[in-house]
Amino acid sequence: MKAIFKYGFVFLTVIFLFQACTKEYSFETGKGYSGTAIGSLEDTAGNCRNIYVNGTYLADSVLTDSNYIVVTANIISPGKYYIFTDTVNGFWFYDSSIVLSTGTQSIKLKGYGKPILPVDANFTVTFGNSVCQFTIPYNTSVIGNYFPTTVGSYWTYNDSHLNDTISTRVLPIVATVTNTGQSYAVFTDRLGDTSLYRRSGNTYYTYGLIYPDSSSGPVEYAFLKAGVPTGTGWDSPIVSAIVANQTIKVKYHFTLLGSGLTVSYNGNNFTNVIKVQLDIQALVPPAINYATAQTSYFYYAEGVGLIAIEVPGSTTVMPYNSTITKWQVN
Repeated sequence: MKAIFKYGFVFLTVIFLFQACTKEYSFETGKGYSGTAIGSLEDTAGNCRNIYVNGTYLADSVLTDSNYIVVTANIISPGKYYIFTDTVNGFWFYDSSIVLSTGTQSIKLKGYGKPILPVDANFTVTFGNSVCQFTIPYNTSVIGNYFPTTVGSYWTYNDSHLNDTISTRVLPIVATVTNTGQSYAVFTDRLGDTSLYRRSGNTYYTYGLIYPDSSSGPVEYAFLKAGVPTGTGWDSPIVSAIVANQTIKVKYHFTLLGSGLTVSYNGNNFTNVIKVQLDIQALVPPAINYATAQTSYFYYAEGVGLIAIEVPGSTTVMPYNSTITKWQVN
């Protein structure tokens, strides 16, 4: 999640230039490689990378195309691969195909079988010599991807302040952050700025600064929660910042305003859209309560990602809009 901030002593203004999304995929076709792919599900430190789970898992219900997991593999040598889990409680996951290039790849493993008992399932997934574990809680309902992170995907937006377009794309690398112990997809824009994102179930996280001059440093926070009731709110961590030689506290407060919305931007119609309100809140002594300095609205479309940002104007801030014009989700 990329943020551009403009600050004053009395107000804070944020314009989020989210560098968005990518759809997990499986390499279904390939040619020219007869050998076996060499790679790992672990990062350079030997830690297992994030495993995303999609679908609903109920006893005696046969798995469908919506039941799958996505693993992140570092391909050292291209060729044929076979990535699989063990069979737990009557169901399992695997994918076998050909990978044509090296580097970090997101690979979808389809689900097969059906849960037998209403219990959590603890799986082991194997690729080459690497073995990782993950758990699927019973009656898990993970809905579609509202912020994809597949390598090579890109998005282009009309930017009202620049009077120009801005673009963001996903790099073929994964960043592992020691502070959180998590691995993140890396996004970059045309200026070379980067942002980090990851997904866990229906919650989407970013790792970065809440405030550019914060002494607290970068933190992880959830910027999107799908599948929660309208009106659900949550906060980022609180950080300290210095504005006009005064120490203040700053946090982001998010509210889900609606799901399943239909909107249109630049001739493109989107359904299953989630709208999130972001309030930048500051605690300035001697006040004892947080006050909202700026409000922004973000729109996320299933399978596409961030499609629009709206920042209402005020007496001190010009209005801002960023709307999607074209995209490619791999």
